[in-house]
Amino acid sequence: MRKDNNTGLKISRRSLLKSCLAGASLAAIRPFSRASAFSGASALKNPPLIPPDATVVNGYCPFCQVRCTYHARVSSGRIVSITGNPRNRWTGGAMCPKGLSILELMNSKERLTEPMLRTERGWKTVTYAEAVALVAEKLITLKKEHGPKAGERLALTSPLWDCRESELAALMTMRVSGGVNIMPAGEVCISTTANVLSMLLGANTSTTTVDEITNARLLVLWGANLAETYPVYSRWLDKAKAGGTKIIYIDPRRTPTSLFADVQLQPEPGTDGVLALGTIRHILENGLYDAGMVGRTTTGLEALRKGASPWTAERVMEITRLGAEELGAFYADVAASERTVIWMGGSLCRFTNGVQTIRFIISLQGLTGNIIGSGRGLLTMEGGKPEGEKEFIDAVCGPASMPGVNFRRLLAAMKKGAIDLLFLNSSYRRYPDCDAVREAMKQCGFVVYRGFYRTDELEVADLFVPATYSPESSGSHYGAEKQVVWRDQAVEAPGSCVPDWRFYRDIGRLVAPEVYPDFRDPAELSELFNRTVDSWNGFSVEAMRKSPDGLVWPRPRTDSPILTGSIFSRGVLETEDGKLNFVLPTLGGFSWEYPRSSPHRPKAEKDFPLVLIQGKVVTQWQQTMTNFSPSLSRMARGRLVQVHPDTAAAFNLVHGDPVRLETVVGGLEARVDVTGNIRPGVVFTASHFVEGSPYAGTRSRALNSILPNNWDRVSAQFNGTGCRLVKVADSANIRVEREG
Repeated sequence: MRKDNNTGLKISRRSLLKSCLAGASLAAIRPFSRASAFSGASALKNPPLIPPDATVVNGYCPFCQVRCTYHARVSSGRIVSITGNPRNRWTGGAMCPKGLSILELMNSKERLTEPMLRTERGWKTVTYAEAVALVAEKLITLKKEHGPKAGERLALTSPLWDCRESELAALMTMRVSGGVNIMPAGEVCISTTANVLSMLLGANTSTTTVDEITNARLLVLWGANLAETYPVYSRWLDKAKAGGTKIIYIDPRRTPTSLFADVQLQPEPGTDGVLALGTIRHILENGLYDAGMVGRTTTGLEALRKGASPWTAERVMEITRLGAEELGAFYADVAASERTVIWMGGSLCRFTNGVQTIRFIISLQGLTGNIIGSGRGLLTMEGGKPEGEKEFIDAVCGPASMPGVNFRRLLAAMKKGAIDLLFLNSSYRRYPDCDAVREAMKQCGFVVYRGFYRTDELEVADLFVPATYSPESSGSHYGAEKQVVWRDQAVEAPGSCVPDWRFYRDIGRLVAPEVYPDFRDPAELSELFNRTVDSWNGFSVEAMRKSPDGLVWPRPRTDSPILTGSIFSRGVLETEDGKLNFVLPTLGGFSWEYPRSSPHRPKAEKDFPLVLIQGKVVTQWQQTMTNFSPSLSRMARGRLVQVHPDTAAAFNLVHGDPVRLETVVGGLEARVDVTGNIRPGVVFTASHFVEGSPYAGTRSRALNSILPNNWDRVSAQFNGTGCRLVKVADSANIRVEREG
């Protein structure tokens, strides 16, 4: 039994597992330390007998950046099973449920397989050639009518789920069309973390690789719920623990990741920056740092000291609501460890105070000398994208004619009707206040949507062109360790479904045949890229095909050593002077404030006293695909709001009650999941439900539709908004299971 330090409740391992998983299979939590955990499954069901004539085609999962590689066994033109590649050193051959669901998603009866054009009478089926010609004609007309200003009236949300060559093909199409308004996938995921890392360290990705946590004395999972977001990486937590690494997990909820932790802190959501500042103050005040090392590797120490000085232990406890004993123990562990890796979860940059939070955590690692070296560093979620993209596009298509805008400015332009053509490759529901985003997109002259199913995005689209799943096309992709893996095409796509690279290549060749490269397939484009960008000269499609877990970037020569561990191989940072500067004018002072719309801010809305947080779960990874898997739906329990017993009592609620979750923007229906695994005063619900799901387990109004349009300097805010729970009549089509 575990005792909840905040409430005095005793929580059994069994109850923790059940409430954390929200109905998911128990296998989705812990068995990732064994390579066979999911490697023998076929789309989450018992695999069929594999015909003796089946051939093996190698590929990778398109979803998270663990980038699991697999063997697809193909017979008579269809995939009969997908199993993890046991030679993959990062995954050990495991795959998680969302990756194994790909066969169900490919073969779903809900899948749309033909292009459609919106007319006055509704949707009309058109050929792929007609769709491409129509888009190309609109781009050519746009350039004729607006000349150099045409790029301002064109926008793209980048392809997410295909391959690296598809991203390149789309970027080249935008460049030859003059388009500069490109919304990267990371703008709502990790842009805050990436930008602050770049400013302070000169590198915008993780500074080390996951295997280095086994060399650390201390691993701090700061908001990083690995067991649900990167389930397969749970094996590395097992390895670290077996080697003596102490694991501290920081999260306002107990989750499956809690089972791997030696210690868990549950601070108030959005107060992580205060915890980091208080730790810095403790170290400086007590002289628990190497002054010589800090002098050689950093600048601005006195400004850091002054900025941290107000954050006494008493003030930190008041804001974070942590206890004195657990706070003191955390300070002592961080100060004493000479080899610490901090894994920063995506949740940290989903508050409007995320820029400062990430800054303070990086500063803490710099103060303790834990940025460079074995067993030291900073890991991020989805932080492995290699460089070279811009260099390649500039070399092949010429430099951009003007700078682009961020999504907030693009949203304003759409509302004014100033966007004539929008390529929509991802869900508009990934943005806060997404209903307002939807209405803005309706003001665009023409919207091209690339997707798979009849989702809400069709409501804003004028043209739908069906996309392919990863086994239906070849190409490469990058992972969290900067590894680049290759997949071969396993089967033909149904109907007129085409991969992104082909769609954007075909448009680009019609718009600017004299500039746009004439490549036949992703292999040709990949080789052109490798020849053009120096840091990729050592890559080849042949070498990637042979590798079970990918070639690690950078690789300037074919005989370049495999680079794992710290990215700072010269022993200094990639900043101009090689040092961490605690003081940067662009970041301002060492101030901290509650996230916008937080109920704890001065003059906050008193009618919304609870703190709303959200996050990814295994059963709902994103909006437009995983909700259409029947197996994942069976593992889900519908829209639940997780609350502490004290919170439930204050609102006169019991486990299973139907409620309306409300914010200042709007509300949605859910059921109450009462559990001691969450802080009092906090409400958690999963991020990626879709109202049009064919399955009750994954069907709900989009959570982002009730979130205010709050941003920090870089990224959107999805956590920390004030909310309330209102008991309603039993009308929500949602099921819930009791603990015990």
